[in-house]
Amino acid sequence: VVSSYRETMELRSDDKPKIVIAGSGMLTGGRMLNYLETQAQNPDNTLLFVGYQAEGTRGRKLLQGEKELKVYGKTVSFKMQVAEIEGLSAHADHAELLDWLSEVKEPPEKIFIVHGEKEEADALKQGIKETYGWDSEIPQLYGIKEIK
Repeated sequence: VVSSYRETMELRSDDKPKIVIAGSGMLTGGRMLNYLETQAQNPDNTLLFVGYQAEGTRGRKLLQGEKELKVYGKTVSFKMQVAEIEGLSAHADHAELLDWLSEVKEPPEKIFIVHGEKEEADALKQGIKETYGWDSEIPQLYGIKEIK
C-alpha cells in the first residue's frame, strides 16, 4: 500500500514488475497520472479499466485507440496495452434507477438528473415520465435552480 506522494514517486521510477491499483478511474487526475508518465511507453505494461469512461476523458480516449495524450502538460506516447473489464460499475443503470424511484412514497415536484451523458440522461428523463408521469429536468452545466 502506497500512502504518500514520496512513495508514489519512488514506485513509479523503479522498473520491477508491479500491479498498481489507483484512482482516478477516468485518468482525470490523481496518482495514476504519475505512473502513466513513466509506465505508458512500456509495451509489456497493461492499463486495465474496470469502470465507465466518460466522453472526453483520457480513459475514454485510450480505449478508443488514441496513442498520445497530454499528461501534466506534456505529450505522453502510449505503447502499453489498454483493456477494459465491463460490468463492474458502481453506478445504477436505467432500469435500476427507475426501480429505485418506485420506493418514493410521494411523487416529487421535480427530479433533477445531474449525472450521465446526454443520451442516457434524456432516456432516463423520458423513462421517468412514461413510468411514473413525473416531471424531471436535466440542468445546464453551472446552471442555478431555485428550490422552494
